[in-house]
Amino acid sequence: QEKHWWLALLLNPRAVGRRSQGEDEDISLLCLDSFVRAETRFEPPIRANKNGGISNAYKAEAYGLAREGFNVRVMFRAEGDGSSGTLADPKKARLKAGGREFSCWDTDLRANQLGGSGRAGRLEGALSFRLDRRGAAKTGGEYNFEYGDEGENYQPPLRLRMGQKPNAFQAEVARFLGGYLSKERDVAAGGLGGCNGKSNGAAGCNNVDIEAAICLPGVPQQETAHDCGFFILEMILRALQLTPKALRDLATASSVEIAMLPWPSQQQVFQRKARLREAMDELLVAAGQRGTGDVEEMFKVDEALRRRIRAALGDGGPSFTHGYDRWAVGDWDLSPSPSPDRSRSRRSRSAAKAKGGRKKRRRRRDYSSRSADSHSDSSRGGRRRRRRRGGSSSSQPRPRRSNSPDKEINVPPAPAPVRPNFTQQSLTAISTGNLRTLCIQYGVLPVGIVERADLLGALLPFAVGPPISQPVSVPASFAVGPPISQPLSVPAPFAVGPPI
Repeated sequence: QEKHWWLALLLNPRAVGRRSQGEDEDISLLCLDSFVRAETRFEPPIRANKNGGISNAYKAEAYGLAREGFNVRVMFRAEGDGSSGTLADPKKARLKAGGREFSCWDTDLRANQLGGSGRAGRLEGALSFRLDRRGAAKTGGEYNFEYGDEGENYQPPLRLRMGQKPNAFQAEVARFLGGYLSKERDVAAGGLGGCNGKSNGAAGCNNVDIEAAICLPGVPQQETAHDCGFFILEMILRALQLTPKALRDLATASSVEIAMLPWPSQQQVFQRKARLREAMDELLVAAGQRGTGDVEEMFKVDEALRRRIRAALGDGGPSFTHGYDRWAVGDWDLSPSPSPDRSRSRRSRSAAKAKGGRKKRRRRRDYSSRSADSHSDSSRGGRRRRRRRGGSSSSQPRPRRSNSPDKEINVPPAPAPVRPNFTQQSLTAISTGNLRTLCIQYGVLPVGIVERADLLGALLPFAVGPPISQPVSVPASFAVGPPISQPLSVPAPFAVGPPI
């Protein structure tokens, strides 16, 4: 069975104990899924008729909508009595989402009879569309399905809405967390735990309802079939950049607001994987130099190594913190209406007032500065014009063009290539990041995702000095088995060179 990882992030769990004490705090269970699966059925089906909706002889219906990652399937049926020719080709159908239009790339039809003049036609099955990053940004929301050519004008528009409902696994996680928090609350209150010793469903046994606090924000979707674990790791690394108070405050945010935070994209996950590979290579090199595989011991003696490894895990954190700061001051609140279960009414208005005051003060400063700076506009304009005539702002002078064939163009000579100063043996001690820099410097960086061995192979032709003749020493802590006292015997068919 297919395995998939998604992240359940419980925000402000202390609200369970605060509510028992009469205080009202929000709790939220964020379900962050980089490969979302959702399905909606429409009862009754959503129908459109041909020729602006006046022809009942030709109709198209959508009775289902399914979403898996970037793929969307529309379950539809179309019928015609043959009075206006054949039915439209289903591959010409379009789907609009996120302000983009997507064409049908695959069909799975149970009934595939286009009909003809005087012959009835019937189509039924699923049409598949593949979204791009922008179209797949939201899980729920509205999708506009258009069937037929533009001249056929099926009306009214087929607006398909994908509801945001937790799936069976998310509901099960919510029930488990609700029981766990109920037991923690009862134990903290001096009870026996587990609803004060009573069985589930007994009178006075009030389990915490976490299912009502499930929040399903739309997050960037993965473009591969094997990166769900890395998406979870990246989401955790970014969330850990926030303070405990900031995480508690996010429990009041709606799913739209949570989705607006800078969650990782597929490209950023690729970058994180590359950074993790470089960090692991650096740790392996350090372990070989110090003769130990204990990372904690290496960090104690090499503070610079600890900082570099920590930096490899902290990229993207400042942007996530900045996104939270924008949300905290109300810089963007894209909720279409106040959510009944996550209202922002309890939020302090002091931040909004301060923001308004800053805007007013900024406007006053801008207004006062206009009059003070108006007299210098002409001089600034003159400087800009002179700067434009002077050419680019780069430090290198640009060669002037000449219409005269007798005048030569003075082009600065290209810098001489840097002579290599590394040996084959020294390459093995260089970190992966520096190897990549050397490959770029000598113009031999392999194309695509490369490993450390690819970088070493590209740089070996540039190494100076004789090749490595001595075997590479391995620390005793990494050696496996007894030491080798006799030389290895090589069978004669595999021997190279003259016999010994």
